[in-house]
Amino acid sequence: MLVYHPAFDIYNCVFRMLQLLTAMKQHEVELDRLRIWDFYLTFPNEARKISFPTALSELKKIFKQKDENPYEDLIDSKKIIERMKPYQIAALHCIASYGLIDAKSLSKKWVTRTEKELPQELLAKFENADVEKTNLIKLVIGFAELPLYGLKQRTGLIEFRYDER
Repeated sequence: MLVYHPAFDIYNCVFRMLQLLTAMKQHEVELDRLRIWDFYLTFPNEARKISFPTALSELKKIFKQKDENPYEDLIDSKKIIERMKPYQIAALHCIASYGLIDAKSLSKKWVTRTEKELPQELLAKFENADVEKTNLIKLVIGFAELPLYGLKQRTGLIEFRYDER
C-alpha cells in the first residue's frame, strides 16, 4: 500500500522551508531550529504539546482550544522528526543549489539567507496560506527569541542535554 505524507516529500519540504525563511526576521537561523519549525508546520496538531513561554500566551490559547483528533496524534514525535531529517537536509541543499541560502554556512549547521530574491509567484503562494498555517508560522517565529537550548527543551523533539547553554 502506498501512503503519501508531505513530511516525507522533498518538494513539499522545500516549499515549507522557503515559507519559514521568508517569514523569519533574522538573517540566519540554526539548522535544528529550522528543523523544529518545519516539524510543527507539517504537524500543526503537535503544537498543543509545546511548553509555551508566557510571552506567547495568546497563541497558546489558539492551539490549546483546537479540537483534538486522535487520528492526527503522533505516537513518537522524536522518531518522526528524525525520519524527516534526511528530507529536510536534502531540501536545504536544493535551496542552496539555487543560491537562496549559503551552502558554506549550511555545512556549519546554520541556514543563512542570501540576497537572491524569491520569484513573485512563490511569494504569492505564501500569502495565500490558510489561517492555521499563518498562526503556526507566527508561533514558530515567536520562538525565535528563545535560545536553541530552550526551544529544544520546550518541544522535547531533539536531544538537548549535551548542548551548550
